[in-house]
Amino acid sequence: MVVETRKFNRVNFYIVMKKVYHLLGIALLGAIALTSCEEDKIVNENTGGGNEADKNLADYTFTASIKQAEPPVRANMQNGVYAWNKGDAVTLWNRNLGAGYNFTVTSAQPGKDAEFAGKAAIENGYKLIAVFPQKEAKVFNDLTTFSIPDTYVQSGETAELAATTYMVATGEVVDNKIPALTFSPLTALLQFGLKNTSDRELKILSVTLESDDEVFPSELRIDENGVVQSVSGTRNKLTLDMGGQALAQNATLNGYMNILPTTYGDIRLMKATTGLNLTVRVVNGESEQDIILLKTVQVQELKDKVGIDMDASANQFAAGKLYKMDFDVDYRFKIPEEGYMIDDDGNVHIYNKKGLLGWNEIANQYRLATITLEKEYIDEPDGDGRKVIDMENELWKPIAAFGGVFEGNGVIIRNLNIEKKGFIDANTGTIRNLTLENVNFANDITDGAGALAATSSTSVIQNCTVKNLTANVKQTVVFGGLVGRNSEGKIDGCKLLSGTITIDLSGKAGNSNYGGLVGEHFNGTALIVNSYVGADVTIKHPTNAAGASCVGGLVGWNNSGKIKGCYSLAALEINCSAQTGGLVGANSNGTVLACYAAGGISGRVVNNTGGLIAQNTINNLDAVVTSCYTTTRITATNAAGNKLGAFIGSNTAGTNQCYFVDDVVTNGVGNGSASGIAKVDTDQLKGKKRQMNLAIEAKDPEFGFNFKVNDDPSTNLLQPLILQNAVKEPGFGGSDFGDGGDI
Repeated sequence: MVVETRKFNRVNFYIVMKKVYHLLGIALLGAIALTSCEEDKIVNENTGGGNEADKNLADYTFTASIKQAEPPVRANMQNGVYAWNKGDAVTLWNRNLGAGYNFTVTSAQPGKDAEFAGKAAIENGYKLIAVFPQKEAKVFNDLTTFSIPDTYVQSGETAELAATTYMVATGEVVDNKIPALTFSPLTALLQFGLKNTSDRELKILSVTLESDDEVFPSELRIDENGVVQSVSGTRNKLTLDMGGQALAQNATLNGYMNILPTTYGDIRLMKATTGLNLTVRVVNGESEQDIILLKTVQVQELKDKVGIDMDASANQFAAGKLYKMDFDVDYRFKIPEEGYMIDDDGNVHIYNKKGLLGWNEIANQYRLATITLEKEYIDEPDGDGRKVIDMENELWKPIAAFGGVFEGNGVIIRNLNIEKKGFIDANTGTIRNLTLENVNFANDITDGAGALAATSSTSVIQNCTVKNLTANVKQTVVFGGLVGRNSEGKIDGCKLLSGTITIDLSGKAGNSNYGGLVGEHFNGTALIVNSYVGADVTIKHPTNAAGASCVGGLVGWNNSGKIKGCYSLAALEINCSAQTGGLVGANSNGTVLACYAAGGISGRVVNNTGGLIAQNTINNLDAVVTSCYTTTRITATNAAGNKLGAFIGSNTAGTNQCYFVDDVVTNGVGNGSASGIAKVDTDQLKGKKRQMNLAIEAKDPEFGFNFKVNDDPSTNLLQPLILQNAVKEPGFGGSDFGDGGDI
């Protein structure tokens, strides 16, 4: 008995059970070695010495047919049709005597009933059960138990399935004749079509089918009526050993595997969501390699992936059906159809827009995973070496919560149209090496938000960039060009290069915090370092009824956080009661070290306004503003009384080695302490470099950055000093001996 597959109605198939298995369009699949016995041998003698009936064997014949699977409801379902072939043999078990007899086909034609002949002892009313292939059964339980190995062997191009193509039939002796018997298949057949689409010959070692769960039985038992009663020994993996068969380029090799059904009665071993993996192991040249054909594909998705409509069998592998799957085999990596891949460690690899959107759908399941944008495979649309995923302004719903690692690999996500909140809503993980370009919030912002993340806590954001941001804030909520609220997190090497943030509260009372980079920077372990906001950033705050929002070029409100080695070149256009600072709106017990602002503040000032900080409240000796300067151009109309200062609008204390350059606003502080703050011109500021650097070193020896003179004439008027990797200053610490050597 073998299997012949033919295709009809484009997608339906039938199985023909023969001694030699055939497939449409290929040569014979090879002879099947059936266990054979002499026709008159009694297979079972459970009485030891036999009985009188056993000694009176007579010749009998019977007609056998095979029950076919019901026609599929859906056209794409695989349908099996079985037939006999000359040489097929079955075991006929006499339930009344407890004896088994071999019967062999005497005549058979494909697609028709067959006649079987053999010797048996029977009487009227005796109950019979027959199984294919014949079995050496000593007791009835041996006859009714069917096993499937963990590993199949297919040594050639043909199927080798004779030993595992199980069928059963029952009947009752009438008129001293064996009745016509109808055999029901007990197994399903999987056929894997492997086409070599690579550029060289491959050798096929094995094909492995694996599930997330233990759904493949190793043993099946039937009762005396031929009905499946149980399956046992479930496992999650089956392997077809193909022995290293050569597969030439563009050639196809079919692999075959009988499996016990995953359903019987009301039992369903698989779920619609059960994940299946299919891997082929090949020899590529001198090395072995695994090629993934299916990666965690849900059973219900097999229709889309390989054309098998599992709905027609309740998302199970059902007895009597052929499940034919064709695959391209290429040792070279091929981007999955989904646009992403989940590896064995549960990490997600993204290759394009579809993959990024696909990750969005499964992100909750993989919120602690490593997410990698695979730069090598991502398009380079501009031909300039930059790898870009173009979202084409398709609406992006924020990732609700993320605590893993997002590795951007320098890839640009372009034309990102965010529904609300940000690319991620709540981040507690690491996001690095990512650029968001042409970022737009599709709706007015009425909840806390940031282009990259609405909130980021106990996290790391490193080397991330936002470019060309458009955001309209319409409620008193926290907003930042990169992150809305940073709590106990580190932001390192990040920037907002360009964009417009409009805070239009339209008469709404209340206050909140808005920054070019971060709206609110909170808690003593929160750190922003080596980050900046570019000159092409405009922050507008035209209206509000009452309240005092905090607006800063870099940070709106620094509440006990640390800001080190940062600057802002943003233009702030204010016409309301916002506390407005070129770098920070309000600094409450926060540390600001080696920073500067060189943007502009225009409009109508009606609250604390400072070139660097609007309001500085320090009552913590560790929280000071050290070695900072501002060249912010303040052209705003002063309607704030004594709340306008070139460096700080309102200051309690805690400033050291701080300087401002402004010929319009000549007072460093609007009100409060001016200690440690001095007015200088550009050249004088350059001469303060050494003093400022020594103060940086004294404040934080491990910081790693300090100032150098800016020699670029296009920028050095507004940025006389720029940051560099720390270079130790000569001379005694805290003393000013110019740039001479040690003395």
